[in-house]
Amino acid sequence: MLTASVKTTKTKIIGTLCVILALIIGIILFFGGKDAQSAAESISLHVADNKERMEYIASKGFETAEEPSLVEEVLLPEEPDEILLEYNELQKKSGFDLSSYYGKTVKKYIYPLEGETETFVTLYVYEEKIIAADVASHTEGWQRPIDGGENIS
Repeated sequence: MLTASVKTTKTKIIGTLCVILALIIGIILFFGGKDAQSAAESISLHVADNKERMEYIASKGFETAEEPSLVEEVLLPEEPDEILLEYNELQKKSGFDLSSYYGKTVKKYIYPLEGETETFVTLYVYEEKIIAADVASHTEGWQRPIDGGENIS
């Protein structure tokens, strides 16, 4: 029979418990932090009403009219054409991806920028969730992701 004995002190036990506790906290922060960030992002994209759409637009640094100048339902085609594919590439730069919404009817909200006559923020919403957003100038013919980036024509 093999027997082992370990001489421990209160200091060693407390030190070991502190190390174990620190490891547990580190694991919780590492894995829990990502879930919390994802939850915060999904909440910020949830827009049940105009107030929440306005808050989202303001969070991106834009001031718009209090009401959209146009609200319409848009059917995204099941088979995207070149224009929709290019627009989706633009959206991917802001973390959006329209490909799972092809074939679905979405709501389009167009808000004129405050102090501008032909520059607009456009939001596409599906089941109270923003699925795409951009800023565009109709007179100058450019469009870019709401988070900034290069204009496309």
